[in-house]
Amino acid sequence: MVLRCPTLGYPQLVASLLLLVFCLSGCGANKAEQKAREESSRYHYNLAYGHYFDSTRPNVDGAMQEVLKSLQVDPEYPEAHMLAGLIYMGREIHVKAIRHFKKALELRPTYYTAANNLGAAYLGSGRWEDAIKVYEELVGNIMYATPGHGHNNLGWAWFKKGDLDKARRHFLMAINLAPQLCVAHNNLGIILLKKGNVRRAQKYLLRAIKKCPKYAEPHYHMGRIFGQQRQFGLARQSFARCVKLAGDSNWGDRCVERLSTLPRTEQIQ
Repeated sequence: MVLRCPTLGYPQLVASLLLLVFCLSGCGANKAEQKAREESSRYHYNLAYGHYFDSTRPNVDGAMQEVLKSLQVDPEYPEAHMLAGLIYMGREIHVKAIRHFKKALELRPTYYTAANNLGAAYLGSGRWEDAIKVYEELVGNIMYATPGHGHNNLGWAWFKKGDLDKARRHFLMAINLAPQLCVAHNNLGIILLKKGNVRRAQKYLLRAIKKCPKYAEPHYHMGRIFGQQRQFGLARQSFARCVKLAGDSNWGDRCVERLSTLPRTEQIQ
């Protein structure tokens, strides 16, 4: 038996053609609407980016308003989630920062910068185990472009958990991979101070200062070392330099406090 398709009569044929026309016009309208949404979202994102990264006069409030508008138009925009996460992290609203970085990664699994910032947000909120998990995955990925930074952050997480040996290992790895990474030299200096190896600690702290002359924190640690050695003149110089570089910040306040407690003259042994 031969199966035959039913023959469409004229009325049926007209109805089918009309249905096809409506479908095509609907698809065209949907594509046009989608394109308009994408362009609107990109417009607000570009405004936000410009506000946030303006080197002369950054406008963080304006950036926040625009990036939220961008996400309202297109909630699936990975770059906008990334920027929103950065803004929230800068304001130390880590819960929201984490949410946006995770969404950016969900939308684009190879968004390694978002992964790095997710780890930083975990560090900022004291979630050391979560940070370790993120950075261990990152440094094990050959596509991750800045493994030195990843090892430094991994070292800091282990340091905060109290495992100085693992922290030291990762800081050394960070220095090997990124010799100009001043913060890794500084952090290794901190570890060595904790382990009582003052001479080697000074070596890495001085390297951090030499590589990044405007980096305040190692001056604070050098001031502490000089103070413990009763070299109060050198301690004053270190803390004063720290104050000048750090300005109105946490490190600036700490250095001002240390400076105020130093004797005015060297103690005679």
